[in-house]
Amino acid sequence: VSYIGLHFIGCSSDILMLCFTIIIIFKDILKLGGSAVDSAIAALLCTSVIHPQSMGVGGGSIFTIRDASGKVQIINARETVPKNFNPELLKKCTEWIGVPGEVRAYEEVHRQYGKLPWASLFQPTIKMAREGIPLSPVLARFLYMLQDDKTLQLRKLFTDKNGKLLKEGDTLRFEKLADTLEVIAEKGADAFYTGEIARSLISDIKDAGGILSLEDLNSFEVSVTSAWKVPLGDFDMYIPPPPAGGATLSFILNTMRGYNLSSESLRGKQKTLTFHRYVETCKFANGLKKFLRDPRFGSERVCEHKTGFAMKMRALISSSQTYGPQHYNVTPYLDSWGTTHLSVLAEDGSAVSVTSTINHMGVKGSSATLKITLLECPYLDQG
Repeated sequence: VSYIGLHFIGCSSDILMLCFTIIIIFKDILKLGGSAVDSAIAALLCTSVIHPQSMGVGGGSIFTIRDASGKVQIINARETVPKNFNPELLKKCTEWIGVPGEVRAYEEVHRQYGKLPWASLFQPTIKMAREGIPLSPVLARFLYMLQDDKTLQLRKLFTDKNGKLLKEGDTLRFEKLADTLEVIAEKGADAFYTGEIARSLISDIKDAGGILSLEDLNSFEVSVTSAWKVPLGDFDMYIPPPPAGGATLSFILNTMRGYNLSSESLRGKQKTLTFHRYVETCKFANGLKKFLRDPRFGSERVCEHKTGFAMKMRALISSSQTYGPQHYNVTPYLDSWGTTHLSVLAEDGSAVSVTSTINHMGVKGSSATLKITLLECPYLDQG
């Protein structure tokens, strides 16, 4: 038996109908002899059309992959900051565009773990983008953001022939995006980073006042590393290094582990106390997220001290009261970030866990020629 799990952060359960479309594509890929990675790529491409507010080929992703032998590897293709980025220009929406890594990620994981031909993974999504799908309830709720002149280019993707925004259930087509995906399917990732798509993309960005350059696309490289191994009782947890959130999850689990939880912890009054402690731990974890650093400028040794750190933080948790945001060092954010998480478990024991994002409708802009929603650099607005 093989499994797929989908989670759209910030979205509710009314996505389930369209999730079935993704699951059907996933199952079809496996029936054709595809690997867990093949299925993940096909499902992500499908998701990019169904939920373009959360992810797409203009975004970035982090793959955690376990092969059938049990070896775990991280493929990090999160966006990078353009070479000529100027912090003074952050007030202009187009200046926030990061260098997208999504397509390079697909190329690398397919090169290492793929079984089916590259182009075959794109065909279901290309067909769907051309023929159209019902606009999902979730996407319909996001479209309210596209109301000003700065979002005009992106708004055009979601309007009818009279210029009115589409509503839930209306047919949504991405014909130019389908053309773009066909080129990538036929010519590979290089078409996106060094070929005709790259040139069109940079031209559109510069026309909008952006600073992303052809050199930025040409020089983008995927990072392939070992996973961080975090002992957790009788189990080992494998997580991607920062900027992924695995370290935050590790902190939560190690903090809760110190309470010596048992089946009794979820009964009667103990259940209330357990959930209280869990919520308090998550508040502290949320406050710590801003301190996650690119591992190229930090150290994996942070994980070596997780138990002692969790013990110190646990001492700050009261079993009888809560506190204001300052106690948890939480910084409020004006916008939540749109993100997709997908997990695949195949019969041979291989598994894929991937988080992909364009960050809450990206920069709320798109390429006029290619109809790609472009990605916002998330590391630039946390100060």
